[in-house]
Amino acid sequence: MKANKIFAVALAALALVACKKTPDEPKPTTLALNETEIKVQVDATFQLTANLEVRWASSDEAVATVANGLVKGIAAGEANITATATDGQKAVCKVTVEGGTTPPPAGNPYDEFAQLQGKAYYVFFLQSGAMDYLGDKVLYYFGPNNHNDETLGKEQGSRWLYIWNNPAVSGGTAVGTDPFDMAEGWTCIKQVDGWCSGGLCVAINGDNNVSEESVTEDFAALNDIQKNITNYDEWYFAIALKNNTQGAGYDFEIIGSNVDNVESGKGSIHIDPAATGEWVYKEYKLSEIKGLEFGNFNHNGSNLFVFICNPFLQGAQLDLGYAFLYKK
Repeated sequence: MKANKIFAVALAALALVACKKTPDEPKPTTLALNETEIKVQVDATFQLTANLEVRWASSDEAVATVANGLVKGIAAGEANITATATDGQKAVCKVTVEGGTTPPPAGNPYDEFAQLQGKAYYVFFLQSGAMDYLGDKVLYYFGPNNHNDETLGKEQGSRWLYIWNNPAVSGGTAVGTDPFDMAEGWTCIKQVDGWCSGGLCVAINGDNNVSEESVTEDFAALNDIQKNITNYDEWYFAIALKNNTQGAGYDFEIIGSNVDNVESGKGSIHIDPAATGEWVYKEYKLSEIKGLEFGNFNHNGSNLFVFICNPFLQGAQLDLGYAFLYKK
């Protein structure tokens, strides 16, 4: 019983200490945030807090949104989250959103650009410098080879970049540097009138002296895709594009097979890039692209890669920096 009495006295002493009133702490007068620079993934969130009552705003809601201090990543890029107090004070947090892709860094982009560090590639569109950098990791290049020379036709193949509903589009103007911060060119298409779309295909075109031999080689490479891409969780579709018009969107379609002029196994992606005039970098795991399944090709005139401006907006320009399949 003596021990219990001692314990009870100790508890009473602690209660007296706990109930003793402490002086009020002074309220802060200078606005501050819990973080001034953060990184989040696409669709991930991070809670910012302020020591004063504030209003929150994002400099680019296409990249990151904020509500009651909760920041959500929307698309790869950078945005500033600004907190404004009732007395006008402002505090800013820089947000970098990462979405499975790495924006091209300054310095040596080919060495540091994550999507060029894969193990194997099937290429639809890619600048020559990046192609040289990848070397023999490119299993096949399906990019367009428009030419008027029979020798080049046999050497370079029979791929054609064509436009449906011409003159619904015209050639656009390439501005700035390519997706790797280099001064190489890329495909630019400006919407003029009507339905606007186009594609990359394999075909013999008599006006350009493309040989049957080159078509056969292209089909052999296409039919090898199903042998090499067996695990769709290891392979990705990567694309870089720019947009200069608010509300413009684009559908991209990868054709999985074309036997006797019947296309099948098609995988579709829709992208609504922000109208910033800056490169947007996207990649998609093949297993997450609905409908995509690679099979056989035997039809002369097979589409490989298709794009559609959706919705059509007159004057909008699609800048297509690159498009390829790669294995991480």
